[in-house]
Amino acid sequence: MEIQKFIDQLGKENEEFFAKQGRWATTYWAEKMTPEIALQGLKVRYWNEYIGFEVIGRFMFRVPDPKFRVMVGRQVGDEAKHAYYMEKRIIELGGNVGEPMPEQLEFWGTIDKLIYPEEFFAAQQFTVETQSIKRNEQALKNLDPITADVFRNHINNDEVFHVKLGNMGLAHYCVTEEAQRRATVACRIAREKHVEMAIANAKIIGELTGKSLID
Repeated sequence: MEIQKFIDQLGKENEEFFAKQGRWATTYWAEKMTPEIALQGLKVRYWNEYIGFEVIGRFMFRVPDPKFRVMVGRQVGDEAKHAYYMEKRIIELGGNVGEPMPEQLEFWGTIDKLIYPEEFFAAQQFTVETQSIKRNEQALKNLDPITADVFRNHINNDEVFHVKLGNMGLAHYCVTEEAQRRATVACRIAREKHVEMAIANAKIIGELTGKSLID
C-alpha cells in the first residue's frame, strides 16, 4: 500500500478503536480531580515516563538509521525529564511514586519485545504518544493549576515531537507489505494493552473516591 495511505489508514483504525472505549479507558484523569486524588494518575504517569525511557533507550540501539537513532535518543532524554518533573510534583503534593501497576509492567514488557523499528514506531510513538497529547490537554483542564503548569512547561510540547517521530519512522520503515503488516499488528497490541493499564488506574481511583468509573 502507498505509504501515506497506509499511515492514514492506521491512524483511522487507532482512532476508531479509542473512540469506542469508555472515557476512563483512555486517560488517567477524565474529570476534574483534587490534588489528593490526582496523585494516583500522576504516579501512573511517572512510571510510564520512567520505564518508558529505559525501554525506548534499549530500542534506540535497535534503530539502524543514524538519523532516527539520534531522534529516538532525544525522546529518551525527554522521557527522563518528564519522570523527573512528575516525581518532583508528586513529592510536592505529599505523595511518593510507589510502585508501577502490574498492567504497566505488562504494557512496557510487551513494547520492549518489539524487535523491528516499524513495530516500535507504530506501537509507541504513533499510537501511544498520539493518545498522550490528548491526555496532556486534559491535564491542563482537570488537574490543579500548578500541576497543569508542569505539563504545560515541561511535557506537552515534547509529545508533539514524539508523534512526529512516529509518523517519520513509519514512512521510513513501512515500505514493504510485511513491514506494514508488522506495524498494524503492533498498533493493535499496544492500544489494547494501554486500555488495560488505563482501566486498572480507573479502578484504583474508583476505590479512592467510592465511585464506579468503569462503564
